[in-house]
Amino acid sequence: MLGAFLLGIITAVGPAAGADQVAILSTDEDDLSLEPGESTTIDVDLYAEGGHGDDGVVALEFVAAYDPDGLEITDIERGPWLEQGTETTVHAEGTLAHDEGTALLEQWRDPVAGGATGLDTVATVTVTAHPDAPAGETALEFGDTAVELESEWPVPVVDGPTTVVIEDDEAASGESQSADAADTGTTDAGGSERGPVSAVMTAVSEGNGSLLATALVGLSLGVLCALVVVVARHTGRIS
Repeated sequence: MLGAFLLGIITAVGPAAGADQVAILSTDEDDLSLEPGESTTIDVDLYAEGGHGDDGVVALEFVAAYDPDGLEITDIERGPWLEQGTETTVHAEGTLAHDEGTALLEQWRDPVAGGATGLDTVATVTVTAHPDAPAGETALEFGDTAVELESEWPVPVVDGPTTVVIEDDEAASGESQSADAADTGTTDAGGSERGPVSAVMTAVSEGNGSLLATALVGLSLGVLCALVVVVARHTGRIS
């Protein structure tokens, strides 16, 4: 996938800038899914062969842009990209500007030692879906990244935006609540289910024993009276 992407970009930009002067940013996934409040890490890769000859990349400002209403980048760390080439020290300084929807990571070689070229991870970002984010699609974009060559010749930067799908977790929650509401039975201490009437009787007995006793006495008297009436009718005492 990355090879085809690189070929397409080089073909499009090559006539204007030269294939060895194009910097391409991409991620392993074209899209990913997050639930509100969920976080994930994303590795961003850079492909750059520098300028003509041995003109390597000596510094860059990595920029990740996003919609702050849907996402937030909570952490950004440099990858090993600038460590390629002659051994040197790589410095990095990051800035998170959530209100502006950007995360910046400046990186530079000291000494430059000919710069770096090749394909590797340039940054790792931790992105979180906003807890109140609406369901839908948003994107992470890296096209504002700036790449600096030792010759200071400008380098076109092309990015492959990553689509982030924010899922609707309310639907699943609603289905669970509907299932709970449909179950009107309860379970006794032994684990067996009982119906609504049994549940009410248990609640009465647990809450007020004297009330239950009174109810049972009244019920017994009612049954006794009914039996007396039946017997009297059979003996002819009641017409």
